[in-house]
Amino acid sequence: MDDRHHDGPGGYWDPLPTARRLLAEQPHLDQFGGLWADRNWRNVPGPFYGADTDSMQMGRHDAPFHIAYDDDHGPLDGREFVYRQPTGPGQTHDLLSGCFFGHGGFAMDGDDHWTVPAVREWWQERGRLREWAVGVSDRWSRARGEYREHYRDAAQGLRDYIAHLDHGLEEYLRGYLFQLAERRPPRADESLPVLAPPRRGTPVPPPAGPAVPAPSEGGTPVLAGYFVAVPESVRGPGLPRAERLTTASDCLIDRLPEDGCWFDTAPEALAACAPLRVPGNARLYALLVPAGHVAGFVADIRAAATYEPVLLARLDGAAGSDPGPGPEVAGGGRELGWEVLGYDYGMLHSWLCNDLHRDAVRDLGVDTDERGLLPGRDAAERVAAWANARDDTKPVTWFPAALVEWDDPIESRFVPVVPEAPQPAPRQPWWRRLG
Repeated sequence: MDDRHHDGPGGYWDPLPTARRLLAEQPHLDQFGGLWADRNWRNVPGPFYGADTDSMQMGRHDAPFHIAYDDDHGPLDGREFVYRQPTGPGQTHDLLSGCFFGHGGFAMDGDDHWTVPAVREWWQERGRLREWAVGVSDRWSRARGEYREHYRDAAQGLRDYIAHLDHGLEEYLRGYLFQLAERRPPRADESLPVLAPPRRGTPVPPPAGPAVPAPSEGGTPVLAGYFVAVPESVRGPGLPRAERLTTASDCLIDRLPEDGCWFDTAPEALAACAPLRVPGNARLYALLVPAGHVAGFVADIRAAATYEPVLLARLDGAAGSDPGPGPEVAGGGRELGWEVLGYDYGMLHSWLCNDLHRDAVRDLGVDTDERGLLPGRDAAERVAAWANARDDTKPVTWFPAALVEWDDPIESRFVPVVPEAPQPAPRQPWWRRLG
């Protein structure tokens, strides 16, 4: 699976010659029968697009960096579309493999239909697309039940689409405009056409957050907030083997309650969980962020325009290298270890859910414990700086953070509602039943 970009020297790489060669070598992949008239409006301009695909939502198994799902068939169901065009041979093969499961609903003749004015018009309407993707990804990220992992992945696809809209797609489309006008990729010394400026009312992409400071600038850890979470056993490709994985991110474990899971104090967090059905291994946690990394965290929260009153109240004003004493952590807890997090459109992501663990072990010599946590701050600082220097992760400001845990089980007053069994009617004497 290839998630790297391989744009040509002028900013555009034409995938069609590679696609035709791959289809000649592997004809079973040629399942392209979609019609332009049925094209999903969410497809990014380019040669590949989804039209009347099925709703089985299997394309992301092979092409998670290119295929996403809509919700046209219901709140948790929909068709497939292309949110990122391939920019290299490996990506082209991934996309062809993902399109195979669309049952003939994908197509690769976009170059025959897109025009320079049509691409510019699509770009001007991206605010509508971004608003849709933000809303649906938030809903899908909260799905529970048997298909929770499927919809978390579907939500991740839409968040990746949002990130591509904000960072990278404009440059790609400028190269694609040249390709459409000249019918060849641009050379490195040729200027690219510009996309028309957004119309009034179109949201402006949020600015990138500041770079994570060097470890020496980390400063005193600041209490960000309290939360309740349920550690889970995790074993999977790219993940450490952890029997009780513990993280502030709900990508890999559940936090309680499902809505509004950050709290200003420990008693508030415990009170919010009291009426819920709380698993026996749920525990109270606190998240601490080194002061020198708070600014990047806050910038990403504000850029996402999400509602985080607890985190912002705690962290605003604590962005200096050493802000002095802040709220103390409640007594009775113990520091578990350190992790690396990033804030992305309403969710905290862990470096573990970004497939970085294996590379970090290889490149940095770090490793995690039975909780999936790094042993100390120095290791977390190095992983955060290393992750921010990469170009294949989510567009977030990665930062180190410490977790504090309280051993006491969460008290719950939850009482399941048991419907009262229907009572039989009073039995009458036999002589009254004769009539």
